Amino acid sequence: MRYRPFRPVLVVALAAIAGSVMVQSSAQAVCTGDINGDFIIDAADLSALLSNWGGSGAGDVNGDGFIDGSDLTALFAHWGELCTQQPTEIGLACVRLTAAPYASFVHTFIAGTAVTIAVDPALTPIQVGSTANFFVVAARSAAEWTANDLLTDVRGAFQPITFVEGGIAANRFDVTGGSSLSGDGGLSVARGYDLVVDMDRNGRLSIGDLIDGGDDHAGLWIARDPTAAGPLAVTTLSSYTATGATAGFTLARLWYPTNVASMTPRPLVVISHGNGHQYTWYDYLGSHLASWGYIVISHQNNTVPGIETSSTTTLQHTSAIIAQQATVAGGAINGKIDSTHIAWIGHSRGGEGIVRGYDRIFDASYAPTGFGLSDLKFLCSISPTDFLGVGSANPHAANFMLLWGAADGDVSGTPTNSVAWSFDLAERSIGFRNTVYVHGADHNDFNCCGTNDFVGPAGTAILNAGAQAVAKAFILAGMKYHLEGETAMKEFMWRPSSTLRPTGVAATTTLVKEVVPRASVDVKTIDNFQTQTSTNISSCGGTVTSTVANISEALERDTDATYTWSTANPHNGSIRATASDTGRMIAWDWNSAQNMDWEVPVAISDVHNMDFIDVRVGQGTRHPNTVTLAGDATFSVVLRDASGVEVRVSSLAQGEAVNRPYQRTGDGTGTGWQNELRTIRLRLRDFQSGGTGINLGQIAAVRIEVGGTSGSATGRFILDDLQFTKE
Repeated sequence: MRYRPFRPVLVVALAAIAGSVMVQSSAQAVCTGDINGDFIIDAADLSALLSNWGGSGAGDVNGDGFIDGSDLTALFAHWGELCTQQPTEIGLACVRLTAAPYASFVHTFIAGTAVTIAVDPALTPIQVGSTANFFVVAARSAAEWTANDLLTDVRGAFQPITFVEGGIAANRFDVTGGSSLSGDGGLSVARGYDLVVDMDRNGRLSIGDLIDGGDDHAGLWIARDPTAAGPLAVTTLSSYTATGATAGFTLARLWYPTNVASMTPRPLVVISHGNGHQYTWYDYLGSHLASWGYIVISHQNNTVPGIETSSTTTLQHTSAIIAQQATVAGGAINGKIDSTHIAWIGHSRGGEGIVRGYDRIFDASYAPTGFGLSDLKFLCSISPTDFLGVGSANPHAANFMLLWGAADGDVSGTPTNSVAWSFDLAERSIGFRNTVYVHGADHNDFNCCGTNDFVGPAGTAILNAGAQAVAKAFILAGMKYHLEGETAMKEFMWRPSSTLRPTGVAATTTLVKEVVPRASVDVKTIDNFQTQTSTNISSCGGTVTSTVANISEALERDTDATYTWSTANPHNGSIRATASDTGRMIAWDWNSAQNMDWEVPVAISDVHNMDFIDVRVGQGTRHPNTVTLAGDATFSVVLRDASGVEVRVSSLAQGEAVNRPYQRTGDGTGTGWQNELRTIRLRLRDFQSGGTGINLGQIAAVRIEVGGTSGSATGRFILDDLQFTKE
């Protein structure tokens, strides 16, 4: 048995030892012992080691699976060292914040906008008063950096920066010429750059330098406006006949890059219209996607009988264009369809139809020719119906995007009829999913020619041009990310519009965005409200305590078919689960400084390799507190480590707020339509900003605070998916 000395005696002895160890001023050969990740081996690391004494995990310096005296020896051998033996990979590109943590570290910027970098002296080995040279370099892979460490600034010259007192707030630097950086990445929407702070000013990436992008991902992406046409000319074939499609539904329209003959095979996109719509109504989208390098068809869709026949025509037309590529358009696209990278886009009944088509292949009730389930890389449903329910309208693990207009008068979101719900399709997804709920958009704004069925407050309609700009931007982002791996597009799916908005989307258009990563090693769930029914126990098994009022954990479902607020229907406004679905969430309200606290079990407490803490949250529609607030709601997240160190980050400081529900009336008394959840992501690095000393290797609790100095004075929240995630 290993000897375990009595800890109080050990602490006293080690404190004396630590006080006698001289801090080394020069860079050392390794970074062994930096347990808390603040780039220096010091008392904070010693404290982290001792708090886990006799166990495993954070503090196991020598990696033998047990924390004991040998780890102390290894730590003290490097006491005082700065972790500068290699270039330090760290986020530099950021958005300025007006309060702590003062910088939101991101990667994607729209071309023409200002770019800022920030360095936190508390977390980064820099010397106040020193000057370094800042470089913007064309993005290189890790192997390319190894082969060539010479720094060549794309702006023509590096930018001297001088570090000063005042922490991170004083060490934010506008990138000279940042708004002039090119976003031209050819068929890529964005161009990548790596950012380097050359600390020793030797013109090379070397020991002690800071780099954002030293791995195989760019540190900075400059994106062109995704609502704008791409670089390619487009050829349109007004119609062709699909062999094997259901009689009366054989026609389709084709868009493709005019120079496709000189290109490598391109992903295939299939558009399936809704009931009463026409396949010719999506020129804006087909042409847009083709200009960015896709081969796109829009087909006649057999929607009148129902969703099953709609899914059949989608399946038939997908197979047909693959089989007929040698003859369609005179063979112009022959050999140019990449049938292993297919995306389906559906509108209304077509939106449910594509999900049903995927489900039929998944269930092995339909065997398509020319492609299979794994070839369907992306599904996008626009205002889909839900006739079939969870057993048949299920995207399973597909990459799934939902676009839906809040002013939709057809698939309206009425609480009286679940056929007119769309969010429930997204909630069934267990793959990567994101939603964009668009205030002021109606059902037919997403095509050219359908009847105007706008239902919403006067003056909020964004009409076809506004809705189609949103569709072009976010569908393209989804295509580029899921079909071609363009990581720059991912931030469009969750960043607040205040910090990342496609240029062609009006500043007055409210976009409510959710993102839920695929459940994997990249997600550590604290609570998704699925596996425990008690409000005192989280789904990860931790204890939950709270001071908030009127807590209700239940199905994501409005149960009384009216949006009038009622205490008997605490999930009023939630239409994300039919009676057959299983999705659950929690609701609560407050009128003073209150909180909800989740214990984090040891098994998931080490989050030092994670990037964010996420929560999906919305305001409870027509609740008296929501009516009183009459605006966006804010809150704070507090992390507490095993040593009791607490750090609070405000959503307001991050430019993040829970939007006011769309002020639509009907289906009862009062104002406000369905509950709209959005994902708010706080970067874990922000909890270390300024040298807080929090140990991300041992997070013991997460707390959401409202009221008082932590957020809005009153309100009601609907909340789901509290989790740690990776980028």
